[in-house]
Amino acid sequence: MDTLASHCSESQSLTIVCDERCTVVRRLAGLLHIWDKQGAFVFVDRASKHPRAKQLMQDLDGSRWSLFLIDDNSERWYGPEAIPMILKNLPFGKLAAVFYILPGTMWLTRQIYQLVSSTRQIISRSSATA
Repeated sequence: MDTLASHCSESQSLTIVCDERCTVVRRLAGLLHIWDKQGAFVFVDRASKHPRAKQLMQDLDGSRWSLFLIDDNSERWYGPEAIPMILKNLPFGKLAAVFYILPGTMWLTRQIYQLVSSTRQIISRSSATA
């Protein structure tokens, strides 16, 4: 949580690196694109023209998560750790990010993220056949 408090600069550029091959991740990234009215995020996926896309995707492939967030200082937040950082940069997201000061909120986020992550192949197949 200290990390969240110490990185609340609004002038930072944040890069979201995500695996768009997963339907769940692709849909959530699409929502983030819509909600990102201020253009706080740069999105990098496998089709990205970003100059560091290849290296960033290799870093993602070496991770156990389907996304990570990186700031101007090259600090990274993987999977559920990225959620509060993403939230605080969205309209009305600061309000949601405040809940991360409550004990157990990050633990709950990790559990939900892990559940979605472990079942996303099932979710992806279900939505592909629908």
